[in-house]
Amino acid sequence: MIISGQHPMKDKKSKYILHWIQEISKIRPELGNFSICPYASGANFSIQEQKLSQIMPNSDFDVIINIVEDDIDANFLYESVDNYNRDYPDYKFIADHGKTNTYIQGIQTNNGKYNLVLCQSRNELIEAREKLAKTNYYDYWDKNYLKEVLEDDYRIIDDGKTR
Repeated sequence: MIISGQHPMKDKKSKYILHWIQEISKIRPELGNFSICPYASGANFSIQEQKLSQIMPNSDFDVIINIVEDDIDANFLYESVDNYNRDYPDYKFIADHGKTNTYIQGIQTNNGKYNLVLCQSRNELIEAREKLAKTNYYDYWDKNYLKEVLEDDYRIIDDGKTR
């Protein structure tokens, strides 16, 4: 794990994100004894404070967590992430707007404070999702939220061959 920057504000943000990673890594009985993100605790990740317009993929890490500007509107963040996904087809970018709360079985999934853009290898993400689809992990998700999060990968869950 790498945390960029020694500035006190960056350190405060990084500590908050590290705490969030711990929270989404906890085993939850409400989720069939899965965590919100079963791979988060073992991932090689980097936390970087970055301007939204300057995000770049980096294959040195499983996940790059980009903390972007606080004053970005949710729609603009999601549209920007859609553009990144089109521009870099080998990577998957996922937006987490600080003011858009999301839940699975009443457990908050988003970080709830900062605007984030997560970036990871598309192939590795699909592989992880396929593994989870062979379990009952996705049974605990609201179908609409699942479609929103998985986007094109929803076919993995919807495909009866994976179960």
